[in-house]
Amino acid sequence: MNRNMGENSIMEEIIRSIYSHWNDGNLDDVLGAFTALGPKGFTIEYAGEQPLDGKAAVQDMWDNYGSICKTEVIELIVNGDEAAALIHNNVQGENSIDSLPSFEIYKVENGQLNVRYFHKTPEGTYLQE
Repeated sequence: MNRNMGENSIMEEIIRSIYSHWNDGNLDDVLGAFTALGPKGFTIEYAGEQPLDGKAAVQDMWDNYGSICKTEVIELIVNGDEAAALIHNNVQGENSIDSLPSFEIYKVENGQLNVRYFHKTPEGTYLQE
C-alpha cells in the first residue's frame, strides 16, 4: 500500500516521536511509537547482522545508551511506506560528548516494521542471537 502525503506526514511524525521520546527518557513511548508503525510486530537489524526482535533490541539499546545518549534528527525522508533518517547520536563521555552518526531505514509492509541501522557500535553493545 502506498501512502499519500497525509500518511507520509503521519509516518514522519511517528518516527520523529521515537527520537523525542528517547531524549525525554520515556522507553514506554519509544516502544509505543515503534508499535504504531508496526502493529503486527517489528524487527531491528544492525546492517550486516541478522534481524532481531524489535522490543528486545530496543531494550538492549536503552540499557546501554538510554542514560548517556541524546539523538538529533539531521534529515528524515519519507517515501511511501519507507523512510530514511540521518541521526546524530550524541553520547556523553567522561569529559566530552561524542557525536556518532547513523543512517536508519524504516520499512512498513503488511503491518510489519523492519528497521535497519547503519552505524559504528562498540563491541558487545547489541544483542546477538
